[in-house]
Amino acid sequence: MEIEEMKKTSVVSRTVIFLTVQCVLIASVLAAFMGFSYKMAYNNTIKNIDNIINISGKSLQSKLENAELLLKRLLYRNANYDMLKSTSETVRYYASIKLSEQLKEASFYKNYVDEVIIAESTYKTVLDFNNVSLSFDDREELFNFTLSQARLGSAKSQWSVGQIGEKQYVYKIYVWQGTAVAIFLSIDRYTDVFGDRDISGMSIFLTDGDFRVWDVIGENAEQQVIGAIIPTKSKNVVQSSIYEIVGGRLYLVGYVYLGEVFRQISLNVVAILIIIITLVLFTIVMIKQIHIQIITPISSMKKSMEQMQKEENGFLQIQETYPNSEFTLLKDTFNRLMNVILGLKINSYEKQLALCEMELKVLKLQIRPHFFLNAITTISSLSQQGRNNEIVTYIGALAKNIRYMFRSGLHTVPLLEEIQHVENYFEMQELKYPGCVFYSIEIDPEILNWPIPQMLIHTIIENEYKYAVSMDNVLTILIKAELFVIDGEDMLKIEIEDDGKGYPSDVLKAFELLEDEAGESVDGSRVGLWSLKRMLYLMYERKGLFKIKNIDPHGCKNIFLIPRKPVHEIKEGM
Repeated sequence: MEIEEMKKTSVVSRTVIFLTVQCVLIASVLAAFMGFSYKMAYNNTIKNIDNIINISGKSLQSKLENAELLLKRLLYRNANYDMLKSTSETVRYYASIKLSEQLKEASFYKNYVDEVIIAESTYKTVLDFNNVSLSFDDREELFNFTLSQARLGSAKSQWSVGQIGEKQYVYKIYVWQGTAVAIFLSIDRYTDVFGDRDISGMSIFLTDGDFRVWDVIGENAEQQVIGAIIPTKSKNVVQSSIYEIVGGRLYLVGYVYLGEVFRQISLNVVAILIIIITLVLFTIVMIKQIHIQIITPISSMKKSMEQMQKEENGFLQIQETYPNSEFTLLKDTFNRLMNVILGLKINSYEKQLALCEMELKVLKLQIRPHFFLNAITTISSLSQQGRNNEIVTYIGALAKNIRYMFRSGLHTVPLLEEIQHVENYFEMQELKYPGCVFYSIEIDPEILNWPIPQMLIHTIIENEYKYAVSMDNVLTILIKAELFVIDGEDMLKIEIEDDGKGYPSDVLKAFELLEDEAGESVDGSRVGLWSLKRMLYLMYERKGLFKIKNIDPHGCKNIFLIPRKPVHEIKEGM
């Protein structure tokens, strides 16, 4: 049976496991979807930046190649350049007219070129053609720059980028024998190849061969310093792409940022993501409701059942309020069944209590005859001695004892009342054993109202007179009561001690071996002791409330521990 119980698992545990697995699966789907969407967006972003850089780089390369062709066409007829150096002003004028016509003819369809300049350093002759409306200052800056190059006499011809005046240009100059032919493309017009392309989330840099930035398009354009080295790739940059222009004289560099990856997630992906998130939220709500509607009630009911299994002296009912009708019906049905079972158990208890009361009454009947036999013996003895006056006194004291003893029922009385009765008993016995007993009572006044079983102390004192008092010796009896704390509980400790011979060893041994505080004396004697022990157990449902022992050098001690209230009591009038 125990093996079968071990194999069974809790429905709450199974439900929690299933819900946990479901949450893990949903979380896995969400994580996989997010990972796939991010990977797809990441790849698209990389392809996008590579395409933009390659296409734009080719367009820029094409512009410079066309400008190179234009420059070569201007250089094809060298005779006019030689005529610019003639000493004859007429010849120089004629050469200027020819070269100006060539400039117009060569540059008319090249609207991406801002300025074409021919400069001769000897006579400072400058011819130009432009397709844009350059300011006078800008043209002067370009004229002076070209003349300064012409004065060099000769220089290596290559594409360069730099700032001339207030603007940045991509330019190339041929210089020979003091003459220079230059073509200029402003950075603004040169990089207009991006058109309407979407470059949000990207930064595109135009740099020279040393990777100094001369133009920035897209993100962080306003923050970039022109002429500074291109910024290093940060953690926020997920990809970079580079395109080499005109043999490494220029570079087109593109950075794409993490934000662009997320922006690339399409609307359909967002819609699916919203559906998955809604599913996750619904699952969370469902789990919460299952926890409230099922798991919590089952756990609460299980806790109540476990507590009922531990309960020894009564039954419990399920007191919790449940949020649904099913568990409420189950609770009400269970509580009704518990009420029926409780009623049956109460009936059983009442029968047991009735038996206990009968047993207490039997004990009472055992104690009373013992007392009366002693009283009759005493009167008989006094009569034989002719002590009639003392017999009258004795009968008066006996009447008080009889009124005390025959108050209906075996119940508790205040300690003071029991002590007064015992003192009356000592007075009565003094007539039978004059001068044979010396007694002392030490009790704190504050505990005089503590309830103790009726006849408790009387029975021990009566036992003293029967087994310890003799006409040959004086017996000292000490009665002491004090408040005692055991395991945090207040108890009344009563000690009755004498200096007689003490209890026989067989009585001590038999008294200690009694189980559940029930039993009889070994030889039918000491019935009062055995009756007291059983009575205390029945009234308080505790063991060890009455102990006896011998003391050195001689004598015995009776010890009682009395709780404040009894569990069972035969009330007066029953």
